[in-house]
Amino acid sequence: MMTTMAILLGLGATSSVAAWPSSCPDYEAVSTPEAQHLDPDIYVQGFWYEIYSANVFLTKGCQCTRYNMTRTSPTTFSDVFTCHKDAPNGSVTTLPNHGSFPAEQPGKMVESLGPVSPPYWVLKTYNATPATYDAALVYACVGAAGFTSEYVYLFSRAPTLPSAIEADMRAHLHQHNISQDAILAVPMAGCDWM
Repeated sequence: MMTTMAILLGLGATSSVAAWPSSCPDYEAVSTPEAQHLDPDIYVQGFWYEIYSANVFLTKGCQCTRYNMTRTSPTTFSDVFTCHKDAPNGSVTTLPNHGSFPAEQPGKMVESLGPVSPPYWVLKTYNATPATYDAALVYACVGAAGFTSEYVYLFSRAPTLPSAIEADMRAHLHQHNISQDAILAVPMAGCDWM
């Protein structure tokens, strides 16, 4: 019988699973020092747009996907997920999530989805100035029911992602043997985020 975590994250649903690695990597081995020690005052504030993802089954058919993060304490945050299902003007799905991170390594986040708290690991950040994060590569590897599964997210502060940053993110994934097979573009054309 599958656990609640497996059901929530879609383990066994091949359309949402990026790969079946034999085990999850260590965070420090797949992330940059800058991402490990990101500034939560900057990262955990405002909107992040999901430009590409190898995502969970609950978000299948999502378009115009974004997350609104708000710091709620020194080591916690809220993260409201919003997407339009199957069309830019389709029904709106909203999921209020919350998360946390260790003060000594804020890039190694977890995000709670009901009774479970899967990883939300920031692997690499991109910033035009020290006071901004323009894009982020985020990863989760989750084990349940004897399986492990990878999830990958290419985030941007805007509804587009510069091709050079996308290429660098994909190179980072390749360098660390993280599968890109299930990564799909999230449709953004015609989105209205009112």
